[in-house]
Amino acid sequence: MSLLGMRKTKLLYVENDGALRGLLSNMLTRSDQIELVGTFENASDALNADVAKAADVALVDYALDHDGLNGIELGIYLRNLNEHIGIIIYSQFSIEPMVKRVPQSMINGWSFFRKDATTSVEDYVAVIQATAAGRGNWKSVVALASEDLESEASLFFRLTPRQRSIMALTAKSKSAQEIASQLGLSYAYVRKELSRAYAVLLPDANETEDLKTAAVLRYLDMMRVSK
Repeated sequence: MSLLGMRKTKLLYVENDGALRGLLSNMLTRSDQIELVGTFENASDALNADVAKAADVALVDYALDHDGLNGIELGIYLRNLNEHIGIIIYSQFSIEPMVKRVPQSMINGWSFFRKDATTSVEDYVAVIQATAAGRGNWKSVVALASEDLESEASLFFRLTPRQRSIMALTAKSKSAQEIASQLGLSYAYVRKELSRAYAVLLPDANETEDLKTAAVLRYLDMMRVSK
């Protein structure tokens, strides 16, 4: 059995939400498998070489100080202080695009997961231990990101070129009348193509939904992911 398997996993925890930091810290310290070696509310306080070198893994919120480092950037700095430290990034935001922000030369030993009120302390401990042992989940996150990209690409090509042009102008707050004038089309034709584009972008929309706003947001998200 490895030395890591015989002792508690040493954790460095960085979270700017004081209430969550206190709650999760208390939960993790009650685990007989975790030793909390440091808790911090921001990146600058966490960049302590002695603490970083003592930790097996760092659990880091992605959204830290607006004027400071984000979680990914902090993880890179911590890895430079301790080449063996595992890095776990958790966030309420979509985690799939985050993997691309980590240099490929140091991606091994990184894990990513979403903040969720239903996540149990056992779930946290499992991710912490796996990451500390070098079994980061970044490959599975990359696979999810690839699936999302394929799905968005498929959605993009289900829109006709004309519908894409109309949605691009709609996303710039152009009215149907303005779009018709700019593209040399009839108002009725633009309205019909908008309805068809909405049906592609929002196949499960209900009658009470603001279709225009929802479709524009879906279109912009699709274009962001497809880039």
